[in-house]
Amino acid sequence: MKEAVQKLLPFVKWVGGKRQLLTELTSRVPDSYGTYFEPFLGGGALLLELKPERAVVNDLNTQLINCYLQIKEKPLQVIDELEKLQNGYNESGSSDAQTDFYLSVRAEFNQAIKAKEASHSVAAKMIFLNKTGYNGLYRVSQSGNYNVPSAHRKKVNCYDRENIRGISELLQNVKLLNGDFELCCKDAKKGDFVFFDSPYHNTFSSYQDSGFTEEDHIRLSKLVKKLSRKGVKFILTNSDSEFIMKLYKDFRIDVIDVKRYINCDSSRRVGKEIIVQNF
Repeated sequence: MKEAVQKLLPFVKWVGGKRQLLTELTSRVPDSYGTYFEPFLGGGALLLELKPERAVVNDLNTQLINCYLQIKEKPLQVIDELEKLQNGYNESGSSDAQTDFYLSVRAEFNQAIKAKEASHSVAAKMIFLNKTGYNGLYRVSQSGNYNVPSAHRKKVNCYDRENIRGISELLQNVKLLNGDFELCCKDAKKGDFVFFDSPYHNTFSSYQDSGFTEEDHIRLSKLVKKLSRKGVKFILTNSDSEFIMKLYKDFRIDVIDVKRYINCDSSRRVGKEIIVQNF
């Protein structure tokens, strides 16, 4: 009997995460490809679903990439730290005590950011804050401090031991980068496959200052066209806007109805996104 393949899930909740679009995306993924590239990794839902044999992935968020690196190299230490943080919060007692615990971890995390510390302890703090803070946001002030408030949960479950171990095993075949999206794709060649999930045009701007301008979207579209001419297959997701439609008018574009869970205004949680592909 064939052994069941472990289902892997993102270890963080991330703005623009693709779990709800997985069926649409996986139905479009080419049957075979060389190296998998993902220049805007985020929560990594598609990476974890596909489990490619070879991959190069990237994200501009240094703390997020540190989480992936630490899970790749020191999964047991990350798990141990998460267990301590989770127990510390859940056993604090009153709501006020839990809030104080959250704020103390947040302060330690900000000190680590300032010191440019990259460790399994910092990774665990970020995952804990993501699971315990308001709506799974990652937001920093102009001074660079993580400033998301507590969600005031009575009990948190911020990790799954076997899921983290499984992600660590998968990441052994994954090259992790922390930089510009173009650098991630510089070695992509004919037969490879790229999934582009950049910050959306005119979406989520009130939750994260991505710094991804219309000029960046234009630069991304030029890269996509360059890779396509080389024989690289791609899938790209973005918001359904006239600006984006014009950038990718030469490719197949499907419009998809979606729900946006990270939005305090429920009337704005339903929208349309597009999936672009060249095959």
